Amino acid sequence: MRWVKGTAAFACIVLTPDLFAEPVAAMHSGRFGQLGWNWDPWILASLSLAVAAYVCGLWRIPEAARSRVFGKWRYAAFGAAIAALFAVLISPLDALDDELFTAHMLQHLVLMMVAPPLLIMGRLGTAFLWAFPLRIRRWIARAWVFTGLRDGVHAVMSPVAVWILGSAALWFWHLPGPYGWALSNEWVHAFEHICFFVTSLMFWALVVEPLGRRRLDYGIAMLFVTTFGMQNGLLGAILTFGGRPLYVAYLPTTAAWGLTPLEDQQLAGLIMWIPASLIHLATLGFLFVAWMRGAERREAASTTAIRSRSSSQAPAVRGVWIIFILFVGITGCDRRLPSSPWKLEGANASRGPALMEVYGCGACHTIPGVPRAIGRVGPPLGEFGQRAFVAGMLRNNPENLVKWLREPQSIVPGNAMLDMGVTEQDARDLAAYLYALPTGTPAR
Repeated sequence: MRWVKGTAAFACIVLTPDLFAEPVAAMHSGRFGQLGWNWDPWILASLSLAVAAYVCGLWRIPEAARSRVFGKWRYAAFGAAIAALFAVLISPLDALDDELFTAHMLQHLVLMMVAPPLLIMGRLGTAFLWAFPLRIRRWIARAWVFTGLRDGVHAVMSPVAVWILGSAALWFWHLPGPYGWALSNEWVHAFEHICFFVTSLMFWALVVEPLGRRRLDYGIAMLFVTTFGMQNGLLGAILTFGGRPLYVAYLPTTAAWGLTPLEDQQLAGLIMWIPASLIHLATLGFLFVAWMRGAERREAASTTAIRSRSSSQAPAVRGVWIIFILFVGITGCDRRLPSSPWKLEGANASRGPALMEVYGCGACHTIPGVPRAIGRVGPPLGEFGQRAFVAGMLRNNPENLVKWLREPQSIVPGNAMLDMGVTEQDARDLAAYLYALPTGTPAR
């Protein structure tokens, strides 16, 4: 490890000043100003549509929920991502990547390690979903559950699949053959950038995960980032210390910028190696701090709960509990937890299993009494009436439960439970069934 750090430091100190001097001089000479802007209509339309959908989604979300789920720094993250994409895809830097491998590598760095994590931190998906009217959101929710799309995306977004796809894109498109193919064909070049951008969005969605359940524990996420970062650093080191130029397309173009093809490749390797490694190290630091804070919160909550139970049970009360337990054991009474105290007027709990199937609740939850309800996305729903909270934040009572069943996105925008268009009566019948649920496993 010391050797690697020493080598990186040596490369930065010895190679970088000489490599930067001539290109900077060429830019000052006005050559950079001769490069044109890339007003590609597809790129402009994509960026404009992304901004419009994000703004529209924010406008549709209720103000109280918007301020709680987003906030100024998330708006800034999204804005910075769009600005970075504009800089590398529209500005003269896009034209420069045909002349310098260094510029192309800087473009890749932004597409893989700058814009994607900023978009994820800006909660792009939540805003985009809310850009649609309620009717369309309900249709998306049903299609997501009943067409198998959810299972397909879940499989593709598994950590192993994302790691393999990201690694394959990284190495394949930096092989001399595919790289030269991309430079010689605009459509292939666009596909190369799409591969980098999409796989990176998948990667950072698993790592950052700004809302909902984490797909990766913090420790596994750190291993995930470390192993991918090692590949990136290895490729950067190969380019930096390679003894000959690997990309023949730049042989006739680098001299105009005061660089030899090998120097251009060395500078590109340093960009892939050093700044990318710093981003990965910063991510590891963020994950470690979040891991420690989460552990502290869980420990504090556990300690508080233990103290609360200990202080609330005086010796006399504990004596009553002992007598009660003995009585139950002697008389053979049913030892189930007491039934839910909540009773809903005009609700028909017997409709619950059928409604659970209609609305696809079993795709995400394990529900006693509901055939094929073996989902693992949400918590199991047995003995729901004994819980203190609904969705971890609302006091468990009929009014809050009915509201959560009908409009979960208005309470926690972007959570895994989408608005399914549940009617008031259906919600009351579902709530009555949930409050009557015993412990058990669903029927097969």
